[in-house]
Amino acid sequence: MPSQQEYNVAKQNGRIIHTKIYLLNHKLIKVDEISGVVLDGATFTIDATSDIRRSCSISLIPKDSSFDIKQGSKIWMDKYVQIYIGIEDIKNNNEVVYTNMGIYLVNNPTQTYSASNNTLTINGIDMMARMTGLRNGYLDGIEYQVKADSSIQGAMQSAIELAGFTKYRIDEPIIKETPNDISISIGGTVYDILSQLAEINANYQMYFDTNGVFYYNQIPSGDNEQIRVDDDIWQRNLISYDTSINFEDVKNVTEVYGKTLENGDVPYGSSIDSNPESPFYVHGELGTIRIVLQGGEYDNIYSQELAEQRADYELYLRCRLQDQITVNCVPIYWLDVNWLVEITLPNKQGIEETNQYIIKNINTTLGVNGTQSITMMKYYPFYPTKI
Repeated sequence: MPSQQEYNVAKQNGRIIHTKIYLLNHKLIKVDEISGVVLDGATFTIDATSDIRRSCSISLIPKDSSFDIKQGSKIWMDKYVQIYIGIEDIKNNNEVVYTNMGIYLVNNPTQTYSASNNTLTINGIDMMARMTGLRNGYLDGIEYQVKADSSIQGAMQSAIELAGFTKYRIDEPIIKETPNDISISIGGTVYDILSQLAEINANYQMYFDTNGVFYYNQIPSGDNEQIRVDDDIWQRNLISYDTSINFEDVKNVTEVYGKTLENGDVPYGSSIDSNPESPFYVHGELGTIRIVLQGGEYDNIYSQELAEQRADYELYLRCRLQDQITVNCVPIYWLDVNWLVEITLPNKQGIEETNQYIIKNINTTLGVNGTQSITMMKYYPFYPTKI
């Protein structure tokens, strides 16, 4: 949650924006600081559906040769950047209130020089890149195995530490042990281990937060959760909104078939949208739109319990997640994905309704005319029904 000052300055009618960038070494210890040189147009993206959850693009005006793209300079592949955006608090002696936008690996820096221009552009990606092979993460020329009936929580912890991370929070999942052997061949990555372990439990996520801490936990459904943002913020910042539904992607009945077992049985799970409040309610005018899923990644399913859990998750993706809106607003820098929010959307032609949504994607542009695009799915209590 934001501090009270962060919350207050997000409601100001006017803003004076500041930026500062900490340069960190591989141990995430601050070694230098850059301030006052970020150009308008920097972008930040947070995507709840991606394991590399946070990315950014910023442009700097280099002050001296220490910004040259070369080994030993401030901008090199052994450096990390932690970016802060600040707003002056006009009610508190113009104190700058900073929000941590995340820790990023420096990726694909570009320096453009001409008689009238000298700009350094940095693309940033979060710490997950240290495990995917994009920047480290490859296993040391060996085949890696996790035996059946191993603790998923313990195996993930071992993999994280193998990649050199010491800050993590790995929750014990619903299905606690691996249902079968997991083998990662030579040339695989730590991410390959983690993703196969994570896929055993549907509706779980793994990501790094703004302080570089790794998390593995259940994706929030909105049930019994705190409303993080309401109209007190939206009324000061909302610019416009869009609603759109791709009907081709909507499925309100999901059936999942797992891998054929040695005894010939095939794990099977099904789920149906049984919420009368949903626009995709299967017993309403919409009717039944079924999808059957098998083979490929579904061959990782080795039990009835896993199949049923996966069917529920597929219904969430193909039904619940399709009822969404995109809100455009003045940037609220401290927002994060998977937050439950409440908003009353203006409606000149009809009745204004107050509804709850879960944030799934945030795109922020920094600058005088900077805006923020927030994609949110409508919140429904999660109670799928078996066919």
